[in-house]
Amino acid sequence: MDDKIFIDFEPNDFIVRITPLLDENHAWTGELKIGSITTDDNNLSDEDYSHLMYIVTLLSSAVPLMEEDAEFRQKLNLHAQNSIKPVDTKPTIESVKDNVVKLKFH
Repeated sequence: MDDKIFIDFEPNDFIVRITPLLDENHAWTGELKIGSITTDDNNLSDEDYSHLMYIVTLLSSAVPLMEEDAEFRQKLNLHAQNSIKPVDTKPTIESVKDNVVKLKFH
């Protein structure tokens, strides 16, 4: 059975899940599976739920559109470069208690 990591999130959270497809050597093939997750405890109205799921769909649609549209990809790249500092290394797990994981970024 594969290891699973359970992360605590709020009942009304929407999670965009990106799963890399791996080859027989466990190296990333460059392909992705993209999906969305929310909880059974989500208590948003049907209208609010639909609006948020639409935003998740837009976010998920950005990945294949980046492959097809160089101008869109360049705009996203520029926005990302101006918005966030790239992560140089993976964080290490500092501690795990119940469902709380503390990470240390180097």
